[in-house]
Amino acid sequence: MPGVRVLIVDDEPDILDLLQIWFGDDDRGAALACYSQLDGVVEGAADFGPDAIVLDFWFGARTSAGILRSLRTACPRATIFIHTASSRAAISENVLSLGADRVIEKASIGIDELVTCVLDAALVPAPTVIDLTTAEQTAGTTSSPS
Repeated sequence: MPGVRVLIVDDEPDILDLLQIWFGDDDRGAALACYSQLDGVVEGAADFGPDAIVLDFWFGARTSAGILRSLRTACPRATIFIHTASSRAAISENVLSLGADRVIEKASIGIDELVTCVLDAALVPAPTVIDLTTAEQTAGTTSSPS
């Protein structure tokens, strides 16, 4: 499905290349934006408007935990996946409370499974809130009760 926007951020060129190839080859056809460093990611994400973000955790001695709150603010509807060699380290830095939706350990899932997981999450529409006092939808389109 054209229009799915995925932001990939990883400092390992081989991982970045593999993710680009696999997302590009998926028949759902994702639009991609890629970064190999954390600098400029938040601003780039705000401009790109991703549906999903695949964010590496380690960038040398620095982690991506420091940009998660800003990234979540810039992209409130995006599903953020922390893709890491060490889920224990990512979880110990509280990435889920900082704005990440899911932590995926690189060794526990194949690239094909990661791509499927990310695109499936990106294709799920935002939750609709229904106001039961008026029986009208308050997000998205409004409709009469059936």
